[in-house]
Amino acid sequence: MYEQIAANKRRTVLLIAAFVLVVGAVVWAVQLLLGFGLAGLFIALAITAVGAIAAYWKSDAVALAMSHAHPADPVEYARLHNIVEGLCIAAGLPKPRVYIIDDPAPNAFATGRDPKHAAVAVTTGLLEKMNRVELEGVLAHELSHVKNYDILVSTLAVTMVGVVALLSDFSLRFLWWGGPRQRDRDRDGGGGPQAILALLGIALLVLAPIVGRLMQFAVSRRREALADVSGVALTRYPPGLISALEKLQADTTVVASSSTATAHLWIESPLARKPEEGRMAWVNRLFDTHPPLEERIAALKEL
Repeated sequence: MYEQIAANKRRTVLLIAAFVLVVGAVVWAVQLLLGFGLAGLFIALAITAVGAIAAYWKSDAVALAMSHAHPADPVEYARLHNIVEGLCIAAGLPKPRVYIIDDPAPNAFATGRDPKHAAVAVTTGLLEKMNRVELEGVLAHELSHVKNYDILVSTLAVTMVGVVALLSDFSLRFLWWGGPRQRDRDRDGGGGPQAILALLGIALLVLAPIVGRLMQFAVSRRREALADVSGVALTRYPPGLISALEKLQADTTVVASSSTATAHLWIESPLARKPEEGRMAWVNRLFDTHPPLEERIAALKEL
């Protein structure tokens, strides 16, 4: 378990390095195709650096905002706060901020850059459909992500994938409407090495979002299995989490405020994965960041 935690920290460094390389390549393609020149390149790189720093410090706020989460009132959600406090005492963790997402789909996630700056969010559907033991199992799973430092890698991926996608989308739209480079090619006739570089730049902008998703996959599926085992070790009651996962498996609702950028944060994929859950289910399965629930349940039953 400790080796896996250390591996998560190493993946954080690699993820940031990969992000800088991908964004640098996208910035190069943008200045090549749009003709912003060397000054524009330096400005874009400076913006990228600021974005990387902001991703580290504010990515948890971004993830919570994207999920429409709001602070859980200590009086209205006393049971939730009580369970989180008890589990934190057992795990030796500071209590994270607790959030609620108004959604009937049962789900939850943890976010933040370290245990001292963590947050846990649960849907109203999870509170309604889980009994205390099952809810404790889910929260133990999420707090294990905090203790194992999974949350830093996961949360950084949200902002980083978003930055790459936005840069590519903006640039391609600008080119579609005839950016500066397009006018230069019309005037000069194009061709030669410049045309080859332009095609390379366009290909890079098209492929960049896919590369970003692959970066998201760098948040290994093994972290879910590790959090399952760590959560069970925390509660000392495997049937609680097993029962919760079985309820999640039987449920066909999806989180309305979910997105592909934040899907890997949740205890179960919040996106449609079966035809009856919604359209694009086959695409979501293709880019699934979670191991099948039946595999996770079977593994816990063997403990």
